[in-house]
Amino acid sequence: TVRNKKVVKPIYFTQFPKDLDEIKDVQLKKETFIKIILPLVVAENKKILDDRFKLKQIARKNNKLNEKDQRWLKQKYREYKIKKSDINELQKRMDVIPVSIAIAQAAKESGWGTSRFALEGNAIFGQWTWTGKGIEPLNKGKQENHKILRFPILRASVKAYKNNLNTHKGYSEFREKRSALRKKNRPLDGFNLTGSLDNYAQTGKEYTLIIKKIILQNNLKDFETVKLTTSVERKQINL
Repeated sequence: TVRNKKVVKPIYFTQFPKDLDEIKDVQLKKETFIKIILPLVVAENKKILDDRFKLKQIARKNNKLNEKDQRWLKQKYREYKIKKSDINELQKRMDVIPVSIAIAQAAKESGWGTSRFALEGNAIFGQWTWTGKGIEPLNKGKQENHKILRFPILRASVKAYKNNLNTHKGYSEFREKRSALRKKNRPLDGFNLTGSLDNYAQTGKEYTLIIKKIILQNNLKDFETVKLTTSVERKQINL
């Protein structure tokens, strides 16, 4: 129904079911995983789209901003790690992650919601940390001192993942290509944008090929335009 109607209910799981791996039917296990992840991804994208809508309104004011707008803009510069007040750079970074990419990476990094990191620490996307609270990998090398970042709930992991892709210098090519699509008023094609995420894993291009394969095999493109049932329709918000 969600694939056809392009709407999903805002039902948010705080953690994966501990017995998810006990589902023997592989297709059912994958569908259960998608049902859990999809609303979380769409909800975070909606927040970003709402911010983009506001940013466009502010950009039209030609620097004649009231105090409230200035505070909001300053907070967004901090959130998107922009040191100089560059509104063009903010427009590039403040954008959605295609749903197909997010679900495919979540599936790969969490073993479809069954990995130790996902179950113990709500770590969907396998993000590393050297300073924060994390889970010690069992088979890391002697020279490696990272941990897998732990989160209180699943949605926090999704938010951190989106912040990572939208701010880290390793994904600047991804943001440039996404921005170029926006300027041409073309849809954000997750399958093609995946090719610019080879810095996400040590295996580089091999990793992006796996993500593309997951997108294709599971028809994840079906979810690109899915909205929450509670969403308010916005007019054109391209920047």
